Amino acid sequence: MMEFLEVDQVHKNFGGIPALQGVSLKVEKGKIHGVIGPNGAGKTTMFNVINGVYGPDEGAVIFEERDITRFKINKIASLGIGRTFQVARIFNEMTLMENMMVPLIPRRVSKKAGEKKALELLEMAELIHLKDQLGVEISGGQKKLLEFMRTMMADPELVLLDEPFAGVNPALIERLIEITFELNRTRGKTFLLISHDIPSVMKLCKNLTVLSAGTTIAEGESEKIRHDPAVIDAYLGH
Repeated sequence: MMEFLEVDQVHKNFGGIPALQGVSLKVEKGKIHGVIGPNGAGKTTMFNVINGVYGPDEGAVIFEERDITRFKINKIASLGIGRTFQVARIFNEMTLMENMMVPLIPRRVSKKAGEKKALELLEMAELIHLKDQLGVEISGGQKKLLEFMRTMMADPELVLLDEPFAGVNPALIERLIEITFELNRTRGKTFLLISHDIPSVMKLCKNLTVLSAGTTIAEGESEKIRHDPAVIDAYLGH
């Protein structure tokens, strides 16, 4: 099967200190693929390379058979890659509805169609009752849900989820998992997610990539990965 996204031997240094040392991964279209590893493994740096925040020193990023290694953030987004962050980046002084409309500003979408889509996504996230609340007035977990739904306003084919469960209460974690499954099953969206929440990762992801010290140490089916001696030594513990 053709790889939807491929990160090929990517290196990235900061002031001579290596953050990524030949990281590679492959994500198939229509899958929910997890990335795990200890703090400092290079997970978020890899995301930043994929979506154009950083250019790699070496290596390549291929998306739908197209080399996007040197593309700018806006170009990568226009090709169909969306992104959330460890700490949700929303507009606190705007309402949830106004936040949802922001991704449509550069797009030729009517206000009526945009509002209809925003309401549908807020309904999916069970945030519809808060649509007129300011961002500053909702919880940290609700902000993560809002950011996730706002990312979907641009209808990306691939969504990068950076620690979506961190600082989120168990009920909202379950909602995030349900939404991810729903978008994957009903809309064919592909997800690549970073998380330290191993139970949630195992529930969502059939395939995993494991990073340690800026390198890929394992990749494959989740059940096999969890028993890999190198993974146990580097991250999961005995």
